Amino acid sequence: MGLVLSRLEITLMSEDKSDLYNFFNAMSIAVIGASNTRGKVGFDVVNNLLACNYPGTIYPVNPKSKEIQGLRAYKSLPDIGKPIELVIIAVPSKYVIPVIDQMHDLGIKNVIIISAGFKEIGPEGAILERELGEKLLNYGIRAIGPNCLGLLDTNLPLNASFASKMPRKGNLAFISQSGALITGILDWAENEGIGFSSFISVGNKLNVDEVDLIEELGNDPNTKAILAYLESIDHGKKFIETCQRVVKKKPILVIKSGKSAAGARAASSHTGSMTGTNTSYDTAFKKAGVIRADTVEELFDSATAFSSQPLPKGPNLCIITNAGGPGIIATDEAEFQDLRLTTLDGVTINYLRERLPPAASTHNPVDILGTGNGDEYILTLEAVLKDENVDMVLVILTPQGMTEPMKTAKGIVKLHADYPTKPVAAVYMGGTDLLESTIYLKDNGIPCFEFPERGVRSLSGLWKYVKSSREISDKVAPRVFDDIDREAVEGIFESVRNKGRVTLLGSEAVSVARAYGINAPKTLTAFSVNEAKSLAQEIGYPLVMKITSPEITHKTDIGGVRVGIKDSEELVSAFKEMMTSARRHYPKAKVIGVDLQEMATPGYELIVGVSKDPQFGHMAIIGAGGIYTNIMKDVSFGLIPISEEEAKDMLSKTKIYQILQGARGQEAADISQIIETLERISSLVSDFPSILDLDINPFFATADGISAVDVKITIAMQEE
Repeated sequence: MGLVLSRLEITLMSEDKSDLYNFFNAMSIAVIGASNTRGKVGFDVVNNLLACNYPGTIYPVNPKSKEIQGLRAYKSLPDIGKPIELVIIAVPSKYVIPVIDQMHDLGIKNVIIISAGFKEIGPEGAILERELGEKLLNYGIRAIGPNCLGLLDTNLPLNASFASKMPRKGNLAFISQSGALITGILDWAENEGIGFSSFISVGNKLNVDEVDLIEELGNDPNTKAILAYLESIDHGKKFIETCQRVVKKKPILVIKSGKSAAGARAASSHTGSMTGTNTSYDTAFKKAGVIRADTVEELFDSATAFSSQPLPKGPNLCIITNAGGPGIIATDEAEFQDLRLTTLDGVTINYLRERLPPAASTHNPVDILGTGNGDEYILTLEAVLKDENVDMVLVILTPQGMTEPMKTAKGIVKLHADYPTKPVAAVYMGGTDLLESTIYLKDNGIPCFEFPERGVRSLSGLWKYVKSSREISDKVAPRVFDDIDREAVEGIFESVRNKGRVTLLGSEAVSVARAYGINAPKTLTAFSVNEAKSLAQEIGYPLVMKITSPEITHKTDIGGVRVGIKDSEELVSAFKEMMTSARRHYPKAKVIGVDLQEMATPGYELIVGVSKDPQFGHMAIIGAGGIYTNIMKDVSFGLIPISEEEAKDMLSKTKIYQILQGARGQEAADISQIIETLERISSLVSDFPSILDLDINPFFATADGISAVDVKITIAMQEE
């Protein structure tokens, strides 16, 4: 066994302690609101500290008691008269701030605020929480909570919570925005034999949030994987930057609630937090290298594998089974989870063919039949573990007449020790007949599940992490373009704001695109029919005319776009018809005039755009464009800034990507120009974060290049 250093030893070896250090290592704790009355939070906190064999000193604080659960009690923090490293507050919310003031006077810098009654109860609580937050900031005090369950650490050990039990010691850390979820998982994990390094309930995340804790746990030698249940992320960019650093060392697995509209509303009412769109979270997690689980079960299935198994070299899975049906189910799930059912080496196949019954399937999945005994499982598992084509193995066992579940389990454990570089998971499909052997597998570090899908998902989580960590490590900085005209864009935006507008005219938006090297047809704005006639001569016939109004988004729906206007007479007629239609459909809209545009060479219609997400910043979109964009929804997303590789990945995820490469004999589009345009848009928005929305639709792509036909840009009134 290698040398294992505690978090305390690691910190002492470094020059500086983290400002979260005492949450996990405090050797003196004061409990405000400590009680002798069962059923009160103050009772449970003191009782848990005593029961977990906490090695430090506990100072109960209660002005009405001289003794709490066998410990001397104190009237107040100042009354203790000794150094305190951590305070736990479990009193009504109105008494919290006075305690914080006392902490400041005594120089105490860490507190867990279990007390509820803050923003989660409404406006009155939100005002109190805002005042509390200002105090903590001014005093330089770090606080977990308020409205939280507390913190549990199995290494000190420390149970600074009112949870009913202490988890088994292990190497998984769990951060949760729901305290109740922690108590349920604690109970469930005990039956499953899953161990944890720590549990942290963040509550309202007033002062310490998931980002702070991910950073701290990333440096914790006792934590192998970080799990989190989140209802919101308040500091999106910091979250991404922190996770990108941490996932180079260990995996981060997250379940994010509020995916549905109803779920988002529930999350808001539960914690008073704002929830972003599901798409933005998916995109942000990918950028951060975080593995997102769809269910709590999936989260812990993957975590169980991370806890005890090595990382695979590749996605090549081999399945061993004694029943065809479960093997097929596992095969299907492997494909859904982006694993590859590997082809076994010929030597392996011949070895198995010579030793297994003639009816057995020696190809992957390997079916040793219902007659398979422990010896046949063991020889098969050893053979596939030796195979260089195999990166991971799933062993499925169903209880049949000749099945030897315990002998097989012991063989799996031994072989995993003999071949420790390849992850192995088991599926023991049964109940009481398999209980003893299932417990044996779990106790000896082999993830074991009741059903094939769970076993496959546990292994796929390992491969997802390998892929994402490689992508983060290999990430290349976004391209820098030297042919852009930043001053031109600054001038356009300044002019727009000076006129009291935030939406650019079509001609202004096209000029912005051109300034950043994005090809777009010449566009001029006319404010009257006579000006339209004059500008048309400058552009040249035939041309395109579009209605210009901030309130009219879908111009084609009201006849607000005319393509191929041949002469002045047709232009005047189209102008009048557009104005009449606009007034009829949008009587209150401000119609500025029309945009006149030179004809562009038609091509594949794409949409490229950017919108600003409140949590994570600017999100880019690319996909099938045209008037049916909202119906087809063939789009892919990415967070800005976007590198060339990320742009390629975004485009490749769309269905239109195959068409762009030249389907059914059609000429292929210039893919490199499409990718470069996405990069240039990323550069534009990075330089001008005040851009709130940018939309190019349609965006024509041909073999000869691209053309941004219709450009829309909305900016903030203030420069950022």
